Amino acid sequence: MISITNIDNFTIISGVILLFVAIVSSFISPYLRFKRGKWERQGKACGDSLPPLSVILTPHDEPEALERNLPSLMAQKYAPGFQIIVVIEEGEGETEEVLKRFQHSLDETQSDCSIYVTYIPQSSRYVSRKKLAMTLGVKAAKTEWILQTEPTLKPASDAWLQTMAENCTDDNSLVVGYGAFDDGVSAFKRFERLNSSYYLMREVANGNAYAALAPNIMIRKSEFMEQDGFRGNLNLIHGEYDFLVNKYSGQGRVALETRHEAWTIEDAPSRATLKARHIIYAETRKWLSRSLGHRFWFNLDQLALHVPFLMTVAGMAWGGATSNVILLSVSAFAFVVGYVLHTVFGRMAMAAFDERMPLLLIYPFQLSIIWKNLIYLLRHRFSNKLDFTTHKQ
Repeated sequence: MISITNIDNFTIISGVILLFVAIVSSFISPYLRFKRGKWERQGKACGDSLPPLSVILTPHDEPEALERNLPSLMAQKYAPGFQIIVVIEEGEGETEEVLKRFQHSLDETQSDCSIYVTYIPQSSRYVSRKKLAMTLGVKAAKTEWILQTEPTLKPASDAWLQTMAENCTDDNSLVVGYGAFDDGVSAFKRFERLNSSYYLMREVANGNAYAALAPNIMIRKSEFMEQDGFRGNLNLIHGEYDFLVNKYSGQGRVALETRHEAWTIEDAPSRATLKARHIIYAETRKWLSRSLGHRFWFNLDQLALHVPFLMTVAGMAWGGATSNVILLSVSAFAFVVGYVLHTVFGRMAMAAFDERMPLLLIYPFQLSIIWKNLIYLLRHRFSNKLDFTTHKQ
């Protein structure tokens, strides 16, 4: 028989601890350490001069993506003028045909944009083809400021370049922009990306950027050339944008741009592509600086999520097993308090970046991230490490 009179010291102390831990731990959250409005930069005034830009695309057999997204890039309103530099491998006939059509359309209209196409040498070996393509794009650029992005992304507005370029000041050598997924991506994947972005945005805002939010990055050509581009990780096939941010954000000369006009929207990637990205990151992070600090906050947040969860579940189980209805009720109440607080903070974080998903899923999504990450780490552990390097021997 369940008793309501078992209010002994154990019940009182356990109940107080459960409630205290559930409430306090909820405030250990990446969504409270970074707030978009607090760090959002206003950039230059409209009358200030903006620099001419080069936008580098490095597609690999992606004619459909170019056909779909290049028009929105060409339509950017940018009075100083900008050139789209496309670096491809010889023999990509469909891609070349798409680019020729767009070049012809530009010749017949007035535009701030021009397109230049160059090719990767066939003889290049023992080097990441992607990083080589990006490097060739930088060398071909005639402007100091360069924006690196992907053909699978489209600007969220026709003021994308202008908004990003407003951060091109003497104080900055790198500008990191925000990127979101297309609505076709599942709610969990969009949540997972935004959750990771909150850690990365805080680090950029604090001047010690760790990795890229998205392929939406501006860099100075002079610094890229002076520091030998991707030297130090050219043998690694992937991770190019993370290495750019990690290497060229030194001495705090990095700007974070989160205004909606500067966002990029990525076409919905396949499940296989998303899985591959996680496995690649498990390899890439071993070569990035400042990993210890980045992981510290993530691990702390996961402890703050899981310890109260396990404590309240254990309290409910113990209360039920011992017929202690007071402990059972308090444990259930503490669980609900934690659920509600994490949901509220998560909802605020998502609303700040226009993400929408069922409220009841936010807390379960937070709890599941670490277990998903462990699965990816295991897959990386048992993967062929030669898949990550150009040096196959």
